[in-house]
Amino acid sequence: MTTVIDSLPQEFRPVVVRLLAERDPVLLAALQAQEKPTLDQQEEVIDALGDAFTEHLGPGHEPTEEGVLIDNALGAFLTRWPAEDLASD
Repeated sequence: MTTVIDSLPQEFRPVVVRLLAERDPVLLAALQAQEKPTLDQQEEVIDALGDAFTEHLGPGHEPTEEGVLIDNALGAFLTRWPAEDLASD
């Protein structure tokens, strides 16, 4: 079985795992155990990574290198799991 986390591109897995471990370990555990997220879980990922992104803005509200990585990781998650492919809880 390929889990939600396993299905992400290798370059983004570490940042997603690190941020979810810090911000929502229950969500991380669920995404490491199931093949597809729910709509609610997708929203939780958006919230967690979006909050982390806003913490990594530099002068002129430009993202730092870490901010760009977080933004790209969120983009990869949403590309892999678009809302229209997910079911609600």
